[in-house]
Amino acid sequence: MISSRGRSLFVVMGVLVALATPTLPAREGDERAWAYLARYDPELRPMRASLVSAQQTGDDGGFEIAVRINTSKLEVAVDGRVIYEGVGGTGSSASKRPHSGVHVIVMHPCEGHVMRAQKFLTSQPAEHVNLAHLIASLQPGRIVIVAAVPEWFVFLGEEGEKALAELGFAFPSRVASGEPWLGVAVAGRRVIAEGIATGQPGFRAAGGLNLAVRVPKVCEEGRRCDWYAEKGRQIQAEFCERYEGYGDLCSCHDPFTADVRSKQAKLKNRGEHIPVVVVTANKPRHLFRLLRNLFTVAGASETGVVIVVDGALAEPLALGAVLGVDVVVHTPTGTRNERTNANIRFALYTVFKQFPDADKAIVLEDDLLLAPDALSFFHQSAWLLDRDPTLFCVNGFNSNSLPGMALDPSKMLRSESFPMYGWMVRRRYARQVVMRWIPYGVGDWDYWLMHADQQRGRDVASPEVSRIYHAGSTGVHVDGFEQHLFFGRMVTTTSPEVRLENLTSILLDNYMRNLTDEIKSAEMLTPNPLEDNLVPESHPGPFVVFVKAGTRNDEFFSFRIFMMTLNTYYWDTREIFRGVMRFRVQGGRLLYVVGCPLAQDFCKYNPKGYMTLTPSKQLIAEVQRYVDQFEQSFYGSRYRQRALVSDPAKEAQLLNFV
Repeated sequence: MISSRGRSLFVVMGVLVALATPTLPAREGDERAWAYLARYDPELRPMRASLVSAQQTGDDGGFEIAVRINTSKLEVAVDGRVIYEGVGGTGSSASKRPHSGVHVIVMHPCEGHVMRAQKFLTSQPAEHVNLAHLIASLQPGRIVIVAAVPEWFVFLGEEGEKALAELGFAFPSRVASGEPWLGVAVAGRRVIAEGIATGQPGFRAAGGLNLAVRVPKVCEEGRRCDWYAEKGRQIQAEFCERYEGYGDLCSCHDPFTADVRSKQAKLKNRGEHIPVVVVTANKPRHLFRLLRNLFTVAGASETGVVIVVDGALAEPLALGAVLGVDVVVHTPTGTRNERTNANIRFALYTVFKQFPDADKAIVLEDDLLLAPDALSFFHQSAWLLDRDPTLFCVNGFNSNSLPGMALDPSKMLRSESFPMYGWMVRRRYARQVVMRWIPYGVGDWDYWLMHADQQRGRDVASPEVSRIYHAGSTGVHVDGFEQHLFFGRMVTTTSPEVRLENLTSILLDNYMRNLTDEIKSAEMLTPNPLEDNLVPESHPGPFVVFVKAGTRNDEFFSFRIFMMTLNTYYWDTREIFRGVMRFRVQGGRLLYVVGCPLAQDFCKYNPKGYMTLTPSKQLIAEVQRYVDQFEQSFYGSRYRQRALVSDPAKEAQLLNFV
């Protein structure tokens, strides 16, 4: 049964039903009249034989599932017991309400326990990809409840819509703005029911939506998968019957096992053992995705791994046992940022305690993915931390690793940045920062480590082309907009055997010397960053432009106008080095933007200062308009509005869009 305050349309067992009173044909006795009645009234149709058979399977025949959606709450109950709840409330828009988004609840078809419950914020970009990945990872036969609260389809995207269609749902492609939708299906089998509450702007708002449906209980004889009976697989089998969303880890055909780790190629350049610590909280599917990825990278077989989980959470602990990785539990401290800060500190302490002979360690967070040569990259660059005391960290990530900007995978750079998205430090540095950690309530751990009193004049080394990909969109710091606009576009290496070239050039004296020579010999420009040809077409470069900048905060917007028009990361100047930003433009030629008087070592190569660019308010406004247009076209959000139509059939099929 589905009910709604407004007009609603629903499907039960594959039959489309509209809540409207049918008009009978003129001849009451005509057999077609009776068929017409049954077509629109499900109460006049007999139960299908397949459903009769299915409902006789199991102990009590099935589960009574009730779902309720309104402006303030989402509630899912099974046999009268609430198993999932999302509390809403007021907000500046529907998308701001706490329960907005697509909620997916996966149930065991026999035992009835919840195997996965997750919300996807599809009112912002990037989350539709995670939704599609979850649906694709479900094992056949699981009961899937999907409830969508406005404005859930704004950034649902093609991948999200296709994933819902693969479950068998028909309505998501026909939803208009402000309309809730929900459905129940058996993964890989059939749709049990789906419903939608429609509205008319200026005439009738979409109401709440209630669904009550009985889903047959299916208890298979024997084991679900043959490998459940294999020796040494009991822990994995129990995990796969308790949790969902792990794809080939729980597949009945050729399941993923941790043994793949021992089969990976050994590193040619391994000079020491550099262990990995994976920092996580309550995102076990992200954790598995990263560990699965890590286990298939060259060097995995000779790299120790420890997981640090923030709190005694059963699922990450069970996953660690399945994959044979030690898990250390951190006692949660504080909330949000403070809690994350404390967990990172604990991870730094734990990895060096767990591996007492290691001088260096790699820190990974659970929403990352590694390029095929990631471990090789860290080992090739590790000696820089021994040799150069002015380096405190090697990042596997570069914020400018974007198309057209990152071209040379063998190149490394220096910056006054902070550890982020996959980084390596020495034990000595870890001890220093653990003892002088960010005070409670000050901010985020990464920006704290960038402060002058923590850096102590030291820099970060990073690749021009990233070895780490950021794949999360609902973390503490990165939302779907930032993920889609920046991190989702970033490029990483694709070969497992990339050799870093000329690493001695990263040593401070060499780096300063080479940068000085480049800027001294560069062709001086006074470009308009909005020009199509930022640099002369026939000139090989490098090029240099001097701009006004007193601090790395870019108070005059001088660096940012170039970063924005080059479509690279522009939210801060994290990749700056001694007041200089390095970019590749138009075919990979080098452009140096030198901020003065910030870049004291380099401003003297523009002695008269007559070519220093100070962005005007008009130029800044024009650049902002350019970026707004680019971002709007890139996001590709959707808005659909219903129209009043004279054709009832068209309205009944939910095709009445403006």
